[in-house]
Amino acid sequence: MKNTAVVFHLCFLFLTASACFGQTSTEIGSSEIIVVSDPSPWSGSVAAGLNGKSGNSQSVDMNLEMNWVRETDIRKTDLIANYFYSTNQLATVTDRFFGQAREERKIREGRLSVFAQTGINWDRFKNYDYRISLHSGFSYEVIKEDDRFFTTRLGAGASKEVGAVIDDWIPELQIGADWERKITDTFKTYCTVDYYPSFNNFAEYRVNTNAGLEFLIDWEKDINFRIFAFNRYDSTPPAGNVASDLDYGFALAFGF
Repeated sequence: MKNTAVVFHLCFLFLTASACFGQTSTEIGSSEIIVVSDPSPWSGSVAAGLNGKSGNSQSVDMNLEMNWVRETDIRKTDLIANYFYSTNQLATVTDRFFGQAREERKIREGRLSVFAQTGINWDRFKNYDYRISLHSGFSYEVIKEDDRFFTTRLGAGASKEVGAVIDDWIPELQIGADWERKITDTFKTYCTVDYYPSFNNFAEYRVNTNAGLEFLIDWEKDINFRIFAFNRYDSTPPAGNVASDLDYGFALAFGF
């Protein structure tokens, strides 16, 4: 009898605790679901393309691009990095990298923002180690709708070709714009342009242009087929280099 009473009391305590804690656990579980369901402010894409030839001539062309965007009601962070490589049976003919980070903060939650930007450009075949640039200024959202946006910017800063014969900081003006248009649910176009004239001589300038088309080919996995062109123009290229470095091709872009 004594053992039966002990078992009964233990069962009673167990059932009581289960009822109490079970209700609490349900409430905590509901709270956790709400937290997990909050969308991440980060979005972006990873794109890669590869072309090859074989036979009498052999070549391999590769391009990689990563883009991260974090946007809230008052600020926006935009990070981009791309790499281009090309080789044939004789030698490597293209080997270059471009990276850029831009931070924007809205003024009184309006269309006007202040921005700070840094960029780096490395090219194996340039006669300097790399170019670094620092700029800041103001940007303005001319259009921002669900299917399109157009943003302009005006700023100033400087760039430096590290390892060049003359590696002084060159003061520059910056005039730029970002444009994107969603034509249909599965097709969009985009273009980004930044113009950097030198304050010392406006006939000396740089222009970075990135433009392309994207076709959505998988809704569930957010996979796009991209046709792109990325050009870096320098009106005063180093000795032995051409003014324009143009990369173009195809890539698959995986969104996240």
